[in-house]
Amino acid sequence: MDQERALKKVPKSSAFAESALSEARLLKSLEHPSIPRIFDFEEDNAFYYIVEEYIDGETLDSFLLHQQLISPGLFFNICEQLCNVFIYLHTQISTPIIYRDLKPEHIIVCHNKLKLIDYGVSAYVIQDGNNFNHYGNIEFSAPECFTEDTITPAADIYSLGQLLQYILTFTPDSFSHKFQHIIQKATTSDASLRYVTVAELYQEIQEIQKLTGQPHLIHKIAVLGSHRGCGSTHVAVSLTCELNILGYHGIYIDSAKSILCHGNHDGLQIFKQKNGYYYYKSFQGIPDYSDGIQFNIPKDAIQIYDLGTDVCNEKIYDMDLVLYVCNGGFWHLNDIYRNHSILKKMTASLSVICNMCSRQDASAIAALLNCSVYHFPYDSDMFKSSVQKETLIQKLLELKGGASLSDTLKGYLRKSILHHS
Repeated sequence: MDQERALKKVPKSSAFAESALSEARLLKSLEHPSIPRIFDFEEDNAFYYIVEEYIDGETLDSFLLHQQLISPGLFFNICEQLCNVFIYLHTQISTPIIYRDLKPEHIIVCHNKLKLIDYGVSAYVIQDGNNFNHYGNIEFSAPECFTEDTITPAADIYSLGQLLQYILTFTPDSFSHKFQHIIQKATTSDASLRYVTVAELYQEIQEIQKLTGQPHLIHKIAVLGSHRGCGSTHVAVSLTCELNILGYHGIYIDSAKSILCHGNHDGLQIFKQKNGYYYYKSFQGIPDYSDGIQFNIPKDAIQIYDLGTDVCNEKIYDMDLVLYVCNGGFWHLNDIYRNHSILKKMTASLSVICNMCSRQDASAIAALLNCSVYHFPYDSDMFKSSVQKETLIQKLLELKGGASLSDTLKGYLRKSILHHS
């Protein structure tokens, strides 16, 4: 069917065979975006074969350690997805499904979406009590998982509280302290004193989110260059990846027939395609479909249009922010000046970015255009979040909670290396 699947091959003689069968039966009855899907089940004399959804991503602990510091926006995004999947598990049928083994290694970050994996120790709660084996992990599981007490959904609420506390260690201290009362209530040793439901816990998180004042995001950003080779595509892709890593929904739109048309050529084969989208790590993008093809873009998405060097493109009139990318070299100054003059007449939301420029080159461009220019930090991998880019953006999001994304980007670029006037 031209789609990737994962095949789990379980020896019937294995001690884990019964657990694998139990997990397959459980997942087959569930349908949720954060729960892996089971497509088929087969067996022969020696093995069970389970055909599952293929999940391409990294574990939550690896993701957090790589990022080192995450934004409030990304934290709330993680909370929403985790709470939603547990609300689903606890309320899907008359007797709730208790996960019982929550830990960062069992959460996969996949294209900015979370997948909760490994349901081998999950079980249905029997209304008159339960007598199944007690499993868990010391760091994140509730105390009753290691005693003879009855396991209830409160055990998952405890694990959620412990996991959120772990994630908060990757947020600024001034932000994490706001959640201490939630963590304390969720992780109390007395199960009867915890939140009654995950929905109740998430409601309190939402109250903090409202008070935090997340940025009002703009939805359309154009990135275009003064000349071929100035790095406008690199900036556009890097910006898209960074937004997704921070918890926003960034979509790159290839309007210059650049990376999405040529990225799979020459044996690179880095992109995977699904439903018209191209994926790679934190990148998500689509080709610039013709006007006759309708493509549904989520309303909350921030669209990053790569316009190449087409400074007369009519899409510019519809943009909330236009980023004009240029770099040094005296032989490019005429092009830089001419195209900037055109753009000034087309939009009032124009920012100039110097890419791959020395201080001397940036100063020359600032003097030529008679405006402020912003220096994009050196970026060796446009698909990867660098410590410099991430730290700067996190600080700006924290300091400018009520600012628009336009202000955030301008501040980020301004502080990257230098600001000329």
